[in-house]
Amino acid sequence: MSLPMSSQLLPAIEPAWEFSERKLLLFLVDILSIGTGIVGSIWYWTSKDNRTFEWAFNDHSLWIVVMSVGWLIWMFINDLYDLRVAVKSKQTTQRIALGAVVSAVIYSIYYFVTAPSPLSGVSFLLRFAPALAIVAIGVLLSIWRATYATFLGVGHANQRTLIFGAGVTGAILAEAFEHNPYYQAIGFIDDDKQLHGKIYQDVRVLGGRHDMLLEVEQHGVNEIVLAISKPIDDDLLQMLSDFHERGVAITPMPVLYEELMGKIAVEHIGSQWYSALPFRKNPFETFNRVGKRCLDLVCGLIIGLVLAIVFPFVALAIKLDSPGAIFYKQERVGQHGAAFTVYKFRSMVNNAERNGKAQWAVKGDARITSVGNFIRKTRLDELPQVLNVLRGEMSMVGPRPERHQFIEELQKQIPFYRTRLAAKPGLTGWAQINYGYGSTTQDALIKLQYDLYYLKHWSPWLDFKILLRTFAVVLKMQGQ
Repeated sequence: MSLPMSSQLLPAIEPAWEFSERKLLLFLVDILSIGTGIVGSIWYWTSKDNRTFEWAFNDHSLWIVVMSVGWLIWMFINDLYDLRVAVKSKQTTQRIALGAVVSAVIYSIYYFVTAPSPLSGVSFLLRFAPALAIVAIGVLLSIWRATYATFLGVGHANQRTLIFGAGVTGAILAEAFEHNPYYQAIGFIDDDKQLHGKIYQDVRVLGGRHDMLLEVEQHGVNEIVLAISKPIDDDLLQMLSDFHERGVAITPMPVLYEELMGKIAVEHIGSQWYSALPFRKNPFETFNRVGKRCLDLVCGLIIGLVLAIVFPFVALAIKLDSPGAIFYKQERVGQHGAAFTVYKFRSMVNNAERNGKAQWAVKGDARITSVGNFIRKTRLDELPQVLNVLRGEMSMVGPRPERHQFIEELQKQIPFYRTRLAAKPGLTGWAQINYGYGSTTQDALIKLQYDLYYLKHWSPWLDFKILLRTFAVVLKMQGQ
């Protein structure tokens, strides 16, 4: 039975802000804040030092560009474009303040160590302008982000949602809403009358499909999420079409879950299994693959240089810490199931798998040495894999290369597990920066969800984001 089109017309639903729109707003006003801070500082400098505005920009464009780009990179690697973080005013302000401190330290080292001394005739205000810009940018960004969190954050313009389906899939989605401030689950809708009134994940089952009109009107619902695995019948399809006509978004659970969590819920997609796999061919696939290989070679050479610099120190530390080889090599499975040998700095005691059986590393693993713990946190243990990247066996970004024994075991328990072999394994990846190491089948499932998301949404921009996030993990020593 469809909605009565003539007698109970729904008022037009005002759509909530899309995630992309919010992120674009954050980015544009960040640029405006950074630009205002720099321009204001240069104006003050030039007015006090009797110089022209044009001269300042022409002769000192380097620090202006570096500071502008540097601040945007800092905002990105500190997750300040993650909407879940953007609504937390205190946390955001702390990260911006830390960015100002880091910028000030870099500025001090560069200008007060390498710049000419005051005796050379260089005005103090020339050195003062970048410092003033750092402070101004920090203040402006903090004010803007606090304003965003106050007026566009939690409690403001939430996506008010009905979840159609009170089963396991619906409960998983309701749990995901708890980690996202922009979605509010008004309630479940389910045609099973025995479920009406029950509560799952603190969300009540409000009624069946014929109660949706009342719930949408009473709560101003602007999205209905389909968390069901069975096909939609004609009656429900017509009802959903009528809601959509009046501005209510209709979204399949797998699509929304991807958007919210950055991973694919492979165990809950039901008849929509096709949504987990990257079937669609990219028209720029050849160009992108060439670009990805060029990025691998450029980054590989840079990391190779870093490896050459740190090698003597890491090798000596490993040798002094525990007996055994400096390098650790192991056979892993690469793209399309091809086997190759991966190289790493040894982070465990010698002969860590004495019984010959493959074992996952676990948190607090007694086999990890003191030096091994440090090089794991800083990801230094991964550096020798740059040899695999340069040889074309691995990429800079991709799913983590796994051992044959684990793949044989996990593909029997986890759907689509071998799909991750469609791409070259990576030195870093979407799963690595979002979840880190895993030691259980459940961990492997979660990492697969991230890997499938990466395969489905791969682009040069996504690789670039992952590399920046990896750099942040290294700096913060958040590796595992």
